[in-house]
Amino acid sequence: MKIVTAAQMRAIESRSELSGVSTDALMESAGLAFARAVRRRVGHLAGVRIVVLAGPGNNGGDGLVAARHLARWGADALAYLCGRRLDPDPKLDAAASAGVGGADSAADTDSARLKDALASAHVAIDAILGTGRSRPIAGSLADVLRELARAKSERPNLRVVAMDLPTGVDCDAGDADPLSVAADATIALGCPKRGHFAFPAANFVGELETADIGIPPGLDEDVPLELIGR
Repeated sequence: MKIVTAAQMRAIESRSELSGVSTDALMESAGLAFARAVRRRVGHLAGVRIVVLAGPGNNGGDGLVAARHLARWGADALAYLCGRRLDPDPKLDAAASAGVGGADSAADTDSARLKDALASAHVAIDAILGTGRSRPIAGSLADVLRELARAKSERPNLRVVAMDLPTGVDCDAGDADPLSVAADATIALGCPKRGHFAFPAANFVGELETADIGIPPGLDEDVPLELIGR
């Protein structure tokens, strides 16, 4: 299994697009694979409360797809938007049509809605930034991560599952933002990333699983680093 950098993953996804598998198709596959990974860990989803922390980019889109499937399987899912998304937002609209509740950090005074949701959640999905971290986390995103860390500290049984990478973890170097929250499990999308195995980031990953997101075979042949499993 190949271990990639952020740039290598972007190149593989671009080749996938050229081969006929669109970015949207990859996002749909990623969200479904992630939702299945959550379901395997949780079991029966009826009545299970799940908070999806959805960022403004593709990682958040993957999270909204996952929320849609989890809601259809019986979970009580809430999408908490951490940053401005596209308007219109087809992934958000589809999630809402499937029964996913919604809240927006921009309108959440003193993070009251987020605190309330995390106080009763069984699972929190970190779909904020993934590989998209480019600067120290600040502003409203910092507030969200502080609340997630507080909830996990107060309720250790709250399961935190990260979409591709815990927010604030560097995909390549393995650095971690001081506000990064350790996940119980991380579902790598397509390929594991170098940052999953480098310290201190590896301390934040938890159980690592790689999800097949429908990338055609052979598009990673130029990636030199490979993980050999037993």
